[in-house]
Amino acid sequence: FSWSITPWCNFQYSQTYEKIIFARPTMQIKEGTIIDLEGKKLYTYHLDSKTDRMEGIILYEFMPQGDFLFPQITIAREGEFEKEVLKLKEVALYRFGKEHRLTQQGKFDSQSIYLTDQLSQKEREWKRNDELSLSRISQKIREEKARENPDPEEIRELGTEFHSRTAMPLATILFALIAVPLGITMKRKEKSLSLGVSLIIAIVYYVLFLAARFLARGELLSPYLAMWLPNILLGIAAVWLTAKSAKI
Repeated sequence: FSWSITPWCNFQYSQTYEKIIFARPTMQIKEGTIIDLEGKKLYTYHLDSKTDRMEGIILYEFMPQGDFLFPQITIAREGEFEKEVLKLKEVALYRFGKEHRLTQQGKFDSQSIYLTDQLSQKEREWKRNDELSLSRISQKIREEKARENPDPEEIRELGTEFHSRTAMPLATILFALIAVPLGITMKRKEKSLSLGVSLIIAIVYYVLFLAARFLARGELLSPYLAMWLPNILLGIAAVWLTAKSAKI
């Protein structure tokens, strides 16, 4: 399930979410909060929830071309979105260059800014690692290793995703192996205690799993060892509980 269905669901969810945001960008806008619009940072002082009209707008845009140490700053009295277009009124524009100096500035009655970055992602074809099937991740690892200058960070990230995707489903079998001896050793009156112990074990495993991802991504352990370590510990616990229950 996690090898193919879950990645497909993740991709479909991302696509649907992006389409919703693309159709109505104001859904992610909040008063007094800087939001990310794919290369642009937008701040608005006031947002009318009924008309979606914004007041007191500041737009930070990092320019892809030229030698700009600071973003292009656009200040507008008011504005609103019309699909992928941000329409501003009473606009002042400032652009900075080297040594923090103002190189360009201008004032306009109105300005239309096209969110081309979001438009290009509306029907994106690329996928994040969590949206790839297990076979595709394995293929990407082989392709990256075969390159003349492979990216160790990318290989590590893909390896972490691959082993986490395989280790997590197999943990359910280990949980079942732990549940059997717990059910044998605990009496009927202790069923609530058994449930509590099982819940604690599940929480501990999940915390270990998150810690393992951190260790793998931080290059503290190999992806294989890090992601399988929680399962190894869970397996040891299952063997110990089984051996203990067999002596009863």
